[in-house]
Amino acid sequence: MVKSVLCAALGVAAVSSIALAADLSSATAPLPAGTFTTPAHSDEWKIANALSAGPAQITAHAAVIDWPANPEDGMSRGRMLRQGTNGWTCMPDVPGRPQHDPMCVDETMMKWLEATLVGKKPDIDRVGLAYMLMGEARQGQGATPAKDPSQVKEWFHVGPHVMVVLPDSAKDALRGINQDLANNQPYTTLLSAAAGATPLWVIPVAKGGDRIREEPAE
Repeated sequence: MVKSVLCAALGVAAVSSIALAADLSSATAPLPAGTFTTPAHSDEWKIANALSAGPAQITAHAAVIDWPANPEDGMSRGRMLRQGTNGWTCMPDVPGRPQHDPMCVDETMMKWLEATLVGKKPDIDRVGLAYMLMGEARQGQGATPAKDPSQVKEWFHVGPHVMVVLPDSAKDALRGINQDLANNQPYTTLLSAAAGATPLWVIPVAKGGDRIREEPAE
């Protein structure tokens, strides 16, 4: 009897372990067609998803923070999922997108993000950097985020990329750069209608829909 109960318990544990592994695998696997990113995941899932945004030498010691329920409240309202030690912060998918889009940012880019989300001028005084190595899908330049993503007629799929924010004193250096999201070329974007908003320089390292993978040199 005891043996039977033990075997049953081990069986349940094995099934639970497999289910957890399958759940975590979905943190980086392509989304099924017709589905959208959602915050309805475990903390472990969100951490795995968030860390897929950057190179391992950065994500190994980066903090992970969840998006706040209302992004307009600012990232300070986001829940800390994992403490970090290197000044980088990673975040899981933005909800309501047709593909994974986690992000890892340095301290300057976090300052830019926190200000931009609440419609304030970031006052950037040094170069900031962010990684989105899973890529992202966007509605277009200046588009108001859709309340129902299934109603969006056209998504622009941007491949894995890095993002750079320049100091305010140097942002004029980005004038005249491409703003087309569809040509797989570096482009600039504001992501904010605030007066004096600081632009981002988005630099794709692969085409939309493609993925890159870190592999050790042989």
